[in-house]
Amino acid sequence: MKVVRSAEAPWADAISRGSFGQRRKPLGGEKLTCGLWELPPGKRSFPLHAHLVTEEAMFVISGRGKVRTPDGMTEVGPGDHVSFPAGGPAHQLVNDGAEPLVYLGMSAVFGADVVEYPDSDKVAASVGAWPKAKRFIFRRSDEVDYFAGEPGT
Repeated sequence: MKVVRSAEAPWADAISRGSFGQRRKPLGGEKLTCGLWELPPGKRSFPLHAHLVTEEAMFVISGRGKVRTPDGMTEVGPGDHVSFPAGGPAHQLVNDGAEPLVYLGMSAVFGADVVEYPDSDKVAASVGAWPKAKRFIFRRSDEVDYFAGEPGT
């Protein structure tokens, strides 16, 4: 058993680049990870993405925002739980309000994942646990045939 006193845990910048910016307090877990996240007004969480292996979920503690999917924007607020099943749809959080959006983010991880990024036409494959995971990111247009470059084909 591990107890994390989130009020005592320091915030750490998770992402800070252009329109993307948020901070988090890692709360732990190995196969079911959890973190307390804060998304400032005017920021987006991550690029629009869909995990093919990892299931994710969020529970909104305070603030308001929107979940963006290929079908549009869905408003979320305190007490709302949103699940993101493996395989999609792609999703992204947007804080277009005036106060920080604070939420618990949870992931059921299996040690490997493939993630699609529809806006930028990228694919990422990763093995291992964050933040030390080995990750490969490439554009779909760079995809080659299974036998490309193999001797004797």
